[in-house]
Amino acid sequence: MKTLKKITLCLLTAFIISACSSNNGNTPGGCSNVCNYTLTTNDTPGTAATSIEGTYNLTMHFPDAESPFSEGTKATFTLLDNVLTVEVEGQECITIKNPRLTTSGSTEVQFRDTCRDMISYDVSENNGALNEINISSTTDGKWLGQFNDR
Repeated sequence: MKTLKKITLCLLTAFIISACSSNNGNTPGGCSNVCNYTLTTNDTPGTAATSIEGTYNLTMHFPDAESPFSEGTKATFTLLDNVLTVEVEGQECITIKNPRLTTSGSTEVQFRDTCRDMISYDVSENNGALNEINISSTTDGKWLGQFNDR
């Protein structure tokens, strides 16, 4: 009887630990809004450099008049395993998967939110470090502003 109680306790503990450590499918930060961009025949799959993986607290600068974000808007960007989670102050987060290369030979990849806000977050790397995140419209390509830490 004592052995049965120990086995039951061990199984219950293992079940609780495994249930609490689950990750909902490669979404950094646990964001429930996920946009899986579908590459077109003209797109080249993009891969963000592993050297820029991490979490960045950035500020909007130089917003265009049509930008959805005003000067000084704060946002947190988490880049992990070629997946970008965007958390802009005052808005629901979104996780974007399946980036494309901006242009051949470029170190910039575009995480395109074609599901909700129609914004492309163009992650720019320079010398192995995050340079900035430009935003543009996914409908007409218009440049809308830039998030950086400067």
